[in-house]
Parts: sequence; structure tokens; C-alpha cells
Amino acid sequence: MQHVLTASNSEVLRLLGSRACARLGLARHVVASGSEALAAARNLKPRLVILDADMPESDGCEVCRAVKQDSALAGCRVMLVLSGILNRATLDRLAAAGCDDVLVMPAVAEEFFAHLADLLEVPRRRRRRVAVELLARLDAGPRVFEGQVQNLSLTGAKVRLTEALAEVDSVRVRLTRERDGAAVLADARVVWRRDDSREVGLEFGHLSEEARRHIEALVLWDVVEEDGRQRVFLEGDFNESATFGGLAARLGDQVDFDAAGVRYINSHGSRLWCAFLRGLERVQSYTFSRCSVAFTTQAGLVPGFLGRGRVVSFHAPYHCDQCDRDEVRLLQTAALVAEDGPPATPSFQCPACHGSLVLDEIPERFFAFVPRG
Repeated sequence: MQHVLTASNSEVLRLLGSRACARLGLARHVVASGSEALAAARNLKPRLVILDADMPESDGCEVCRAVKQDSALAGCRVMLVLSGILNRATLDRLAAAGCDDVLVMPAVAEEFFAHLADLLEVPRRRRRRVAVELLARLDAGPRVFEGQVQNLSLTGAKVRLTEALAEVDSVRVRLTRERDGAAVLADARVVWRRDDSREVGLEFGHLSEEARRHIEALVLWDVVEEDGRQRVFLEGDFNESATFGGLAARLGDQVDFDAAGVRYINSHGSRLWCAFLRGLERVQSYTFSRCSVAFTTQAGLVPGFLGRGRVVSFHAPYHCDQCDRDEVRLLQTAALVAEDGPPATPSFQCPACHGSLVLDEIPERFFAFVPRG
């Protein structure tokens, strides 16, 4: 169990009590002022401290600075919460405090949970596991080999088997998503073998339309109903083989696309994604959250990549010049400041050398998706 210390902010306490955060099994400790927060932190040595940037007696930035300067609290992460208007002066004050994260209120429970998961280094959601069974026809007769999918696309798969696969050229493949048992059958050709034939590469043969839709869902997206909201978890690579026709039929009136799992997007995949969004006339509204760096980069470069949607949160690349360390941080669009010129982002303390983590991108290009004015 991980200990979390927080001030008596009613909104933060409500979010900590949400069903999403309850899955983390956190031990919560509540204080009323900055002085109490610092004393409690030194006594409890919590994994995470969540404080209002402005608190009674001493503000959260002062407490954060004291926590970061205390060698006995070296493993403690600090999130500062802002409820007012964010400006460049506030950004400078947060950077000087050396916080690990900034959260701008109001925030939904799922978004808050995503920040906690990153800070506590726990999985955002269960990994998508796909079991595989290969039916191979051997001289002695048919035999089934079992294993797990390590990489999957619409053209083939990389699988890890529990035992070596005999020297066969073609197999019958059964892919099963472990979360709900959704399965698909396909014929495939063995194109390579590694590790004494326990790791093999498969190339699918001709896929029926039904099989293609099932594999598309396994590869690119997963629709989940959470707390009365429809969330679509986007996955994998958006390239020339990416199609989203089966997804459109699953969508309701309001959708949140979680794009944290999108690894790579090429120009062809970008065009296919834009065409998919143009076809969503019946969807009333949609948002994008936890966008990967690859997804956010395309949002800034390609007109129409977000359709009618807006970005709620995104991952941004950060770099520490002092120790040459790269980090990726989850930011809210609400945490950007654009009083004049390109948006500015919070700076954070490097977890390795305690130097400054700063945005490792060109703001004018990376934040081109942010509406101006």
C-alpha cells in the first residue's frame, strides 16, 4: 500500500475517493495547512504529496520546496494543484518549487487517476494481453502450440510460444483477447524463427472481412464503458494498413479517445485517421486524453487530425541539460499559458540530478493544435 498525503481540498478528496483511484489501494492522510503538511510528510514519508499551490499559513510551493530539499524525503513526489488562473508568473513559481506534476482544476476522475498512476509508477490500465494457439499439421497429425502475442498488426504477428514450433510453413492461428475472450481465426505463414523456434513471426494470409474487423479491434482500439462514459483506448501503429471502419459503428454520442498507446503514425495512417473523424457526423462530441508524443506531434502538424475534438491532456517530451536525461510528462491543455506568443508549459525537477526538466520541443510546432484567443 502506498501512502498519499493531501490537504483538505474537497475536490481532490472527491477525486481520490473515485472508483478509478480506489483501484490503487492508497492510504490517504489529510492535513489542513502547509505547516501540518510538512510535519506529516517528515513523519509519514509518503510516496506522494498533493497540495494546493496556495494554502493557509505557508503555500504549497513553499512546502514543496522544503520537501524537495529534505534528503530524508528523496523518494517523495509532489503534485501541486491549481484552482485559479494560470499565468507565466505562476509557472515560474511552480518551477522554482521543483514539483513533479501540476494539476489544474477542475479535472475528471479518470484524468486525475492518470496523473496519479504516472507519479506512483503503476500501470495506467491492464495491459492488453492476447493469447495465441497455433494449429500445426505435423507428420504425426495436428498439434496445438500455445503462447502470447508480443506484437500484432493487420498483416502479421510476433508470438512467444511455450515450446518450440516444429518445422512447418503454415499454421492455423487463433487469437484470444484475455480480458473478454474475444477470439478470431486466421491462416498464417511462418516467416522466421528465433530462440530455438519458441519465438516466431507470422504473416497472415487472406483475411475475411469479419476476421479483419476482429484483428483491427485487437490491434488498434478497445471500447470500454467506465463510470457511465465511453472511452476508446487507441493502440499501436497508424500506418497504411490501419482502418477504423469497425470502430465507427461502436461509438455513442460522447466519446473520449485515450491515445496513450499510439506508438507511431506515418502520413498514410494520418490520412486514414482524418478520414475516419470526418465520418463521425452522428457523434455529438469527442475529446482526446493522454495523447502520446507521436499523436500530439501529428495534432500539431496535420490540419484536421483532431476533427471536431479537443485535446484534454497529452504527453510531452522533457529534457534535463544538467544530466542529459529524457523524461515524458503528462500535461493538461489547461496547464498551458499563452498570454502572448506560443504556449508555455510547467518546468519540473529532474528526478535524477534535481536540475530542471524543460520542454524538449519547439513550442510553435508542438502546440499548434492549441486554439488561440
